[in-house]
Amino acid sequence: MRRWYPSTFPVAYLVVVAALLSPLLLFPLIPGSGFHDNQRIVEVFCSITVIIVFAVYLVRNRLVNRPGDFFLIGLLAIFFVLGLVSSLFAYSTRHALFEWANSLSLFGMSCFIAREMLRKGDVFLDQILRLCGIGCVFYIFVEAVVYAVLIASGKQPPNGALIFGFDNYRFFNHVQTVTLPLLCLWVSRTDSGGKKMFAWSVASIWWTLLFLSTGRGTFIGVLAGVCVTLFYFRKTAFPWCRLMLWTALAGLGLYFLFYVLVPISLGLQPFGFLFSVVDRTIENPASSRWPLWRRAWEMTLAHPWLGAGPLHFAHYGRDVQIGAHPHNWVLQIASEWGIPALICLMTAIALGLKKLLAVREHLEPTDSKNYLTLAALLTIAVAILVDGLVSGLIVMPTSQLWIVLYVGCAWGWVASMTQVKAATTMRLFPAMRIGGLIGAVMLIYFLGVGLWPEIGNLPFYEEKNLQKDIYTNPVYRPRIWLGGYF
Repeated sequence: MRRWYPSTFPVAYLVVVAALLSPLLLFPLIPGSGFHDNQRIVEVFCSITVIIVFAVYLVRNRLVNRPGDFFLIGLLAIFFVLGLVSSLFAYSTRHALFEWANSLSLFGMSCFIAREMLRKGDVFLDQILRLCGIGCVFYIFVEAVVYAVLIASGKQPPNGALIFGFDNYRFFNHVQTVTLPLLCLWVSRTDSGGKKMFAWSVASIWWTLLFLSTGRGTFIGVLAGVCVTLFYFRKTAFPWCRLMLWTALAGLGLYFLFYVLVPISLGLQPFGFLFSVVDRTIENPASSRWPLWRRAWEMTLAHPWLGAGPLHFAHYGRDVQIGAHPHNWVLQIASEWGIPALICLMTAIALGLKKLLAVREHLEPTDSKNYLTLAALLTIAVAILVDGLVSGLIVMPTSQLWIVLYVGCAWGWVASMTQVKAATTMRLFPAMRIGGLIGAVMLIYFLGVGLWPEIGNLPFYEEKNLQKDIYTNPVYRPRIWLGGYF
């Protein structure tokens, strides 16, 4: 039988293209869907595609490589088993199983991407970074058009209108937490000359958009990532820190030119949130997160072992009317999946970071290219973990895809840099293959049932979701859909 590898289907390219293009869809994929709903549909499409790829792989292969990270994989397996049990005991089993199946599918995407990265090496990473950069150029072009239209109108625009493609501009900040260091990594791995200047310009403009929207979680996360990188790598981190600093300063200069001086010259106020960030922070330091965190803590105390069920903050937190998720990944996992699942996940993350840091032992002192790559990957890891403590970074569909891409690339890169012995294979017995195929069918079923019946009449269900007869001035709080409560 002809051998077929998962990398035959370019999962990484699928994820990158989906993450880049889903915010730019100018039409509803189903009647009544907006930006967030479109992005969720695209994400689920990616999940189902990867499940099908996995099923085909099982059918066409009798031998597979043994995973090297047995303990880490085991912890994640326990995490997902606990999530499955939690889902079966949850208030709404179909909602919980959707979240569980989608999370497992996203993890599967990372595994496929890691395999591609391990097999293809630096060339593959450069291709991914180049594709990310080109995609960001398209988004920058759209933002330039939006800017030109707003300037031509001669009116003061609402700040929310300055960021295109997201129902809440904060969701764009979640994307930037991952993509901003990736763009700087693209700069560092690009040869000098015109291509490097082009990449440098894209990264600087990406900073400009961050100053425009002033996502505090993203700023704090990226800054924490840079500081941790500097602490661990000392002098070898200086080139990376300088690159981040200079692109940030260039981005700040562009912000002042186009979003401050130009509007003032037209008799308008500066665009964006930068000048109000201090007042907003003093007035509301936690951005109204305390009620959400308190409710998540109450849920954790009520259901410490298995949690209330994946996705179920969107049910038990609806009377808080601030968010359909706790805006804190630790409290979210604890309250929805349970404390044992949280311990497994945090231990797996700690092991992953330990393996990432261990790459330094395999690098030559003069290997500046890989030192920069290591610094960038550590920066992104810390940025995700820190930003996720105050935001919905792990909840929103597009940022989830970017996290999947990062985890896959980092995992594969670490494996390629630390591989010291030949990979061993294991035989897939018929029972294992049949069980895997049944599991794949069940995952697709759980995803479909989780979206139905809402996807059939989304405007009706999202309007009903607001419960205007109970709550005064309700607004949409996204989770699965824009109307995230259930």
